[in-house]
Amino acid sequence: MPIKHGFPPIFDARARVLILGSLPGDESLRRGQYYGHPRNQFWALLGAVFGQELPPLEYERKCAFLLRKRIALWDVLEAAERRGSLDTAIRRERPNHLPALFGELPGLRAVGCNGGKAHRSFGRHFGVWLNEFPGEIDVCRLPSSSPAYAAMPLEAKVGRWRQFLDAALADR
Repeated sequence: MPIKHGFPPIFDARARVLILGSLPGDESLRRGQYYGHPRNQFWALLGAVFGQELPPLEYERKCAFLLRKRIALWDVLEAAERRGSLDTAIRRERPNHLPALFGELPGLRAVGCNGGKAHRSFGRHFGVWLNEFPGEIDVCRLPSSSPAYAAMPLEAKVGRWRQFLDAALADR
């Protein structure tokens, strides 16, 4: 079975939110971009939350937008065996070194897991570590932006993502 590897994180030290996917799908890997599949709703979700049209922008501008909004982006998994792009096909997970990234994000308040697989993998690999983490970090399972998750309409997903991001990014 093929082993697939993810991308480096997108972040700067100002980030308050870390959004974690599971592992990029084949089209994202082919393009060398997070959420590169044209049917993935990730960029449309963020655009709707912040009132900006993101999908047509070049990838570098989308990444810069994330940083301006104090959002970091990575995946729970650095590598895994997977035939195709479905999260259900992921085997033999190898996690990213999230504790090192957390150390680079002094203002981190919340982690949003993009879908159930990202949330389960985060809990399995980092749940005990997070319980011992010196700061308070909220972890939220967000509705997946994947085109494979069609059980929830886009408007409902936007509402859940907006609620999470508004709370995490609010000035305290």
